[in-house]
Amino acid sequence: MVSSTHEYDEEEQQPAADPSPMSWKERMEVLLVLLSMPLVLAVFVDFAVRTAATYNLDQPARHSMELVGAKGIGPSLAPGAESPAFKLLVHVDNGRIFGLRNCGGGQVWVSYAGVPLARGRPPAFCVETKKAATVAVDATSAGVGIPEDLLIQLMEEERRRSGVAQLEIDLWLDYGVLTCRVDLGGEQRASECQEQNFIYSS
Repeated sequence: MVSSTHEYDEEEQQPAADPSPMSWKERMEVLLVLLSMPLVLAVFVDFAVRTAATYNLDQPARHSMELVGAKGIGPSLAPGAESPAFKLLVHVDNGRIFGLRNCGGGQVWVSYAGVPLARGRPPAFCVETKKAATVAVDATSAGVGIPEDLLIQLMEEERRRSGVAQLEIDLWLDYGVLTCRVDLGGEQRASECQEQNFIYSS
């Protein structure tokens, strides 16, 4: 009786059998998972760094305009009156991470006090990312001279503003619209343009 109890106790104290060892295929799967974790982490970190860098590098494009020549700013009935014509320089500083392209479309309007004086078509140009360029734009009129009442208004504003009147210029490009105001007379300088509903294209 004692012997039977002893044998029973030995059976109770025997450790459980070890689970069956993993197969070669299972070990390879575990190894591949462990090896892929650093790669996934590296890809995630690289994506985060690139996204942050892109956000920091993508800056607005800046445009300014300069009036370098004007004629026909005289009464339409004066002897030898000429049609109004303007030579403009558009300065483009592209801070974007893609290029800006104008394929020769668009229009430029030069006006004063809401009265159109001249118009033209900007040339085709491309400004690559993080580059700057200057584009010449001409605007002319089919009419002759400026109506006398408008000329008087121009002269009055010149006196009121210490000799400087401003022209308003609307420049439509393939990638957006610019509104600029340039001084007529006085010191030649570039004036910052306002962007209106820009739609960029690469």
